[in-house]
Amino acid sequence: MGLFDMFKNADGVVIKQGTSKGPGKPKVDITIGDIKRGRVVDENGYSSDIVLFLRASKVKRVSG
Repeated sequence: MGLFDMFKNADGVVIKQGTSKGPGKPKVDITIGDIKRGRVVDENGYSSDIVLFLRASKVKRVSG
């Protein structure tokens, strides 16, 4: 398997770990596949939408 083959099938690659809003608030791994679908499901079956925010760097936000 080459380097680029790894990125073709990257749906299972974990990007970040978050905390579910569902019962018990378990930790949930957010994968590339979850981001593509726009949803993540925790171990209890609670489904959450994935929302990405983009922001300017701190240097650009400082007015001066």
